[in-house]
Amino acid sequence: MYRLPLSLSRGLSLALLISVAGCFGKTDEGDDDGDDGGSNTSVEICDDGVDNDGDGYADALDDDCAGGSDGGDGGDGGDGGDGGDGGDGGGSTEDNAAACSDGIDNDGDGYIDCDDFDCQDLGGDVCGGENTEAACSDGVDNDSDGYIDCNDFDCDDFCEGEDTEAACSDGVDNDSDGYIDCNDFDCEDFCDEVIPEGRDDVAQCSDGVDNDGDGRTDCADNGCWRNWDATHCVEDTEEECSDGIDNDADTTTSDRSDCNDPDCGFAVACGGPGVTETTDATCADGVDNDGDGFVDCDDWSCSYTTSVTVCR
Repeated sequence: MYRLPLSLSRGLSLALLISVAGCFGKTDEGDDDGDDGGSNTSVEICDDGVDNDGDGYADALDDDCAGGSDGGDGGDGGDGGDGGDGGDGGGSTEDNAAACSDGIDNDGDGYIDCDDFDCQDLGGDVCGGENTEAACSDGVDNDSDGYIDCNDFDCDDFCEGEDTEAACSDGVDNDSDGYIDCNDFDCEDFCDEVIPEGRDDVAQCSDGVDNDGDGRTDCADNGCWRNWDATHCVEDTEEECSDGIDNDADTTTSDRSDCNDPDCGFAVACGGPGVTETTDATCADGVDNDGDGFVDCDDWSCSYTTSVTVCR
């Protein structure tokens, strides 16, 4: 039998060992890419307070966490390694009884519990609701939106309106908005046919007669206490609006002295501009001169004041 020379035989054996060692030493490109499969640090973890994926938003503020994200896809791991598992996702929501009553802004949108619109969908069991006849007449802001009873639009179906001739002449605040009969803007369509007391003759505001037949006389009548020519019915100076006295005696169920009186809205002492809207000039200039939110003839001080002719 022929034998290889000893030197050649040793060379072949060494080469074979090197080749085998190489096969066990690494997978095909697995050492280069396999690390990607171990973990994926670019996935947003939704409850650690850290912006893990570096997009500028952390936890619930990150869209990846909205409603609980799926985490992220694991790394590919290369040809030889397995990819990592995606994160579980941890975004919190504000859409259940527990989350809507824990005092926490669970979804990170800046609104807590029943102030969050997501909680309103749960109905009255959790966040109350201004959506029944009882809830719309109990004097309580049941849905915590800042509006009570008939002042809340949710109560429209349960509140009588001030929108009929009868409702606008019964002396009752039918829609609970703080304004009665012709004092309520809702009654404008039913009050315009009657000339307000004092509108054509300011003397009517001190004659002791109910000239317009609305049940109110002199300064108690809308037409007089809105008429700036009836000076005894109006708090119309800076001094009168800061003396602690109800100078025009229009207090009924609530204090109407000084800044509590709508007449004083113009006064500097009450945060106004110090200018009234009671002349033809100021009632036709397109400016809200007295800062009450109404311009020219839309302002009561223009439309009710006897000497203002541009609003006739």
